[in-house]
Amino acid sequence: MKRLFVLTALLIVIVNTYAQKLPVPESIGKQHPRIFGQDMSLGEVKKLVENEKWASQIINNTKNRLVKYIEFYEKDKTWLVSRLQMYWKSRSNQVYINGGSYDHAEGEAPVPTVKFIGGRGTPSDYKRPKLEDVTPYMDDPRGLYLQNKTTDVWEWASIPSTSGTTASINREILSIARDAAFLYWYQDDKKYADLAYNILDTYLKGVYYLNEPIDLSHGHHQTLVSYTQFEVIQEHVLNEVTQCYDFLHNYISNNHSENLKIYDATLQKWADLIIKNGVSFNNWNLLQAAHISNIALVLENNSHYENGKGATYYLDQIMNQTSTRQWSMKKLMDYGYDENTGIWNESPGYSMNVLNDFIHFAEFYDRNFEIDLIAEMPVLKQAVKSAAEYLYPNKFQVAFGDGHYGHLRSEPIKYLIENAQKYKKQKDEVYFTKMLKTIYDENEFSGEFVGRNISDLFSSEAFQVKSEIKPGKLSDFTSPLFYAPNTSWLVQRQGDDEDDALMISQIGSFGNHMHSNGIAMELYGKGLPMAPEMGHGSSYFSIEYAEYYTQFPAHNTVIVNGKSKYPEMKSNHAFNVLGMYPKSQNKEGNIKGYTFSDIEFLEPETHSNQRRVMGIIKNEICGFYIDIFRSKQKENKDIKHEYFYHNLGQQLNLTSIYDEPLALTPTSSLAFGDGDLMAYDYMWDKKSIKTNDDFKGQFSLKMNDRTVNMNVWFKGEDNREVFSVMSPKSTAFRHGPLPEAFNDNPIPTLVVKQNGEAWNRPFVAIYEPNENGNSNIKTVDYFGNTESVGIHIVEKSGKENFVFSNTNDNDELKNNELSVKGTYGVISQYNDEFTLFLGKGKSISNRKYTLEVKGDAASTSLKYESGNLYFSSEGNTYLKINEVNKIKKSVLTDASGKNYLGTYDKKSKTVVFNLPMLSFQAIKIELN
Repeated sequence: MKRLFVLTALLIVIVNTYAQKLPVPESIGKQHPRIFGQDMSLGEVKKLVENEKWASQIINNTKNRLVKYIEFYEKDKTWLVSRLQMYWKSRSNQVYINGGSYDHAEGEAPVPTVKFIGGRGTPSDYKRPKLEDVTPYMDDPRGLYLQNKTTDVWEWASIPSTSGTTASINREILSIARDAAFLYWYQDDKKYADLAYNILDTYLKGVYYLNEPIDLSHGHHQTLVSYTQFEVIQEHVLNEVTQCYDFLHNYISNNHSENLKIYDATLQKWADLIIKNGVSFNNWNLLQAAHISNIALVLENNSHYENGKGATYYLDQIMNQTSTRQWSMKKLMDYGYDENTGIWNESPGYSMNVLNDFIHFAEFYDRNFEIDLIAEMPVLKQAVKSAAEYLYPNKFQVAFGDGHYGHLRSEPIKYLIENAQKYKKQKDEVYFTKMLKTIYDENEFSGEFVGRNISDLFSSEAFQVKSEIKPGKLSDFTSPLFYAPNTSWLVQRQGDDEDDALMISQIGSFGNHMHSNGIAMELYGKGLPMAPEMGHGSSYFSIEYAEYYTQFPAHNTVIVNGKSKYPEMKSNHAFNVLGMYPKSQNKEGNIKGYTFSDIEFLEPETHSNQRRVMGIIKNEICGFYIDIFRSKQKENKDIKHEYFYHNLGQQLNLTSIYDEPLALTPTSSLAFGDGDLMAYDYMWDKKSIKTNDDFKGQFSLKMNDRTVNMNVWFKGEDNREVFSVMSPKSTAFRHGPLPEAFNDNPIPTLVVKQNGEAWNRPFVAIYEPNENGNSNIKTVDYFGNTESVGIHIVEKSGKENFVFSNTNDNDELKNNELSVKGTYGVISQYNDEFTLFLGKGKSISNRKYTLEVKGDAASTSLKYESGNLYFSSEGNTYLKINEVNKIKKSVLTDASGKNYLGTYDKKSKTVVFNLPMLSFQAIKIELN
């Protein structure tokens, strides 16, 4: 019986393992070329060229590009080949690197071998020469003969100082060979084949005899390196190599068949090294897969090779097999994607690149093998849907970590539409067509197809969408609150209008391309990310990236003792969500105008507790943000806590609550010299004032047509110092949404230093986006004690908002007849209308009406507006109506018509309704 059980369990494992495999085609076929699709018909291409001007233009452009090279070849068959960057004389087959820099090469191969590049992503002081200026057969111990960028003098440059010049020259020459191979296939002219073959033969044999480079530092670079590049993902020359080989394959088979074996062996060893090296858990895996798939498409079937490493072998390697640095597609998706949210565990730009790569791979698979990977990998569809959650109301994406503000790439949405059309998925077609039309301008989905590249000749169908499907609102595709645990990212939104809507983006440090930033945030206002992220500086290898852009002071966060820091890039420091409203991705049944989040974080460097409560309060006239940040060192070793807030603009004006300018004076504080982080020294024009008083501020961004402001009110505390400083520009702005003239502006920054702890004396701020110096807020004052915070905000309309925040669900904070027991609550009053919003807690009351949550703390709300009552709750709740005279019967009716009988307590004159969890809906109450 035991043996039968073991065998059964083993069978289940085998079946499950088999079931989880992604499909791989049984045969690649025998036809060449096939790299641009399974049916690359010469007749169809020629027909297309006859009928379409753009297709004819591609042919003409390709011919015109090759004219001079054909002339050179006819005069000197070595003209192009001799300009390949090879070890012509030394024939070295063993390259040595030292970290990210070329060191030397040695050994000897029977033929010239391909030269390695000089440095990994390093800048060069030398110009990349035109092919006409490249010295033939250049293989000199002095390096490369190049033109100095500064002096314009031609001189010998050491290989490490030339960066990627060798690879750039070689790729250009291989692209010429590719074009020639295509024209040979297109018009059967042998002169093109001879030109292409000469180059391809030299290059592929030059790779065949290379060994894997050796890193003398025995470091991480050894795990990344390829035959010609420091990074396997940078072997983009494989695009030209495989395309050239594919178009030339029949020519080689007929004229130089003895070389097919060595060419295929070269591509196999290249693919094997790309599988062996690289990075498995991020977009590298997909970029590696793209290179390997290009190789697979030009190889033959497995049975053609003694080692069995043919097309389907390599396709299976990237689809289903897992090695240390090349995971299977399924393992990569399971690791990187949150199945529920569809968010990839990297910063937004990289996440979208990964999605685009996945979709491109699905399109490639569909085009070549008629296999629908969207059906096989359903998380991809969710990922395309969830991509909209990255968007601000201005349709630019958020920019945390190494990201930048930009538009979403449209390719994933377009392919989902094409996929839905091809495989008859009607609901998907409607959804993604509406999404495309909502997010993008009409030029993204209208007009005829106009190709520009050779590949377009094999994919010439115009992208079509149904005109009867209309665009919607951005909020059809986004959520009032969205939380992605696998990137430690939370968003709150209110409103649809680009200029009027509000949005908070909060970020921890969990995943790849993240920064050391604690609980950071971005704020949106008036069409712009007003409180922006800073991007990654000039490059990942720059000193300012390491010292400033990835560090706490470059973010909107709180720094403890001037020392808060932890590893950036691949980081594992997530925040923990204690409470939020509404529930993540819940789009229906929410109270309008109110959101909140309560987030805690352990700052590891100083071993400190941090907690940030943020909320949006918005109506048709006024909208603003609440920010309450508590911070303390666990062992009571609090020296100081500093609240950093960066905002777009040319200036920051700070005043008292009576509009009197604060008397700030120049200071040398906030400096590395005080023992603080190096990032503090990147700030300048530092001015400060020691004050315990409440104060106000206004950031002003003056543009040609308007001035955009962020108004701020800040609660005072004992032992405070307030700073106005300038910080380096945000490199997250490249192509909008700011006018380009403002992209390099420094960032005005507010810093509030709390000497000692900042838990019982938390940082309390209210932010209001507005324009032209205006504000819709009349006054702000405060109530509460120690760690309990109360804010009283009076709008110019007369509406009052009382914000309550405690650190415990069972703690109660009162203000006259108003009270909240819980971590966050808002009571808004205007004339006889009111709103009770309990974000998370046990009770909220305005004296007349009280909501009490039964059991665990939850969210609940009651709103009276235009003579109607509205109620919601995420848990069972008592609704109490106080000061009710003697009654016989009390009935509450919900939107579905269900009745709830109330009980009346004569002594307290209170009617109590026992209500279940209900979405936000109208209710009717009858007291008879």
